[in-house]
Amino acid sequence: MSPQVIFITGASGYIGGEVVDVMSKKHPEWTLITLVRDAEQAKLVKGKYPAVETVIGTLDDHNLLVEEGKRADVVLQIASADHIEAGRSIIEGMSKGKKGHYIHVSGSGILHEVPNGYGNPSTKIYSDVDDVMEITSFDSTHVHRDIDASVIEAGIKFGIPTAIVSPVTIYGVGHGPIKTRSLQIPFLTQGILSRGKAFTIGEGCNIWDNIYITDLAEAFRILTEEALKPHGGKATWGREGYYFTATTDHKWVDVVKAIAKIAHERGAIPSEEIDKLTPEEASAIHPWAPLLWGGNCRSKGDRIHALGWKPIGPTVYESLPEMVDVEIKTLGKSVVATTF
Repeated sequence: MSPQVIFITGASGYIGGEVVDVMSKKHPEWTLITLVRDAEQAKLVKGKYPAVETVIGTLDDHNLLVEEGKRADVVLQIASADHIEAGRSIIEGMSKGKKGHYIHVSGSGILHEVPNGYGNPSTKIYSDVDDVMEITSFDSTHVHRDIDASVIEAGIKFGIPTAIVSPVTIYGVGHGPIKTRSLQIPFLTQGILSRGKAFTIGEGCNIWDNIYITDLAEAFRILTEEALKPHGGKATWGREGYYFTATTDHKWVDVVKAIAKIAHERGAIPSEEIDKLTPEEASAIHPWAPLLWGGNCRSKGDRIHALGWKPIGPTVYESLPEMVDVEIKTLGKSVVATTF
């Protein structure tokens, strides 16, 4: 029996790098092929994972993606949640080859809502089973929705089983070959360190789900294992093949308090005090601030749990000291910052 071929985009990224790390350890019998931008990235990937194959290209290289889609048993498009043509190209290629399974990364930002104003909690928790038809019918005002729809439509058009994995707030320092930092908490930490004082948007009582980076990679591993079984195993594919990955949730004010305490203890900010900013004020710190830290994204990953997924990573609060230290080092915060 020939080795099963897994094509992974995004190996240089935070999620993709962690997926490569997990899969190379758990399934050395698989042939892992990764898309990288240039020879330097290829060198870094091969240096850490000698058995992993690399191909050089981008998500805009239609012909390359078609060819890689042809020879793959499973494709994990983890490089971008917002690149429509990449998924279409790969799925088209898959239809001309082994007709395998396609797994796409999205994001629970699709659920973002502020029904009670920025900084205030919402009560709605979306299940990827009970609410899947609503989720996959959102209009284009929802982040990532256009791309999710294109994946489902392309899968139907070309007869390829698809699944969409929608991560929540991802935390922890990754173990991949290149990028090891996420977005939301590192950007928040950078903002706090740079302004010299912690902040929330409004009261900061809005709620997001979260997941440790390795637990997320394990979710992709489990889905890939199911994809390689006859008829896609026990996983759900197609329009209802939607997977949230929540472990637990947090209020942003609690995360901010923890970051402020750690940063103050490190001497990186002068106090643990927290300012309450308007969305407009926070946007001056980061243009995505209202989406990243101002609203609510609440979900239940019923489908992935049903496949036996059991997250075991440290909590977000246990991971914060290491994450804050990375940002302090990155910004060179060797002295107490100046507030304004």
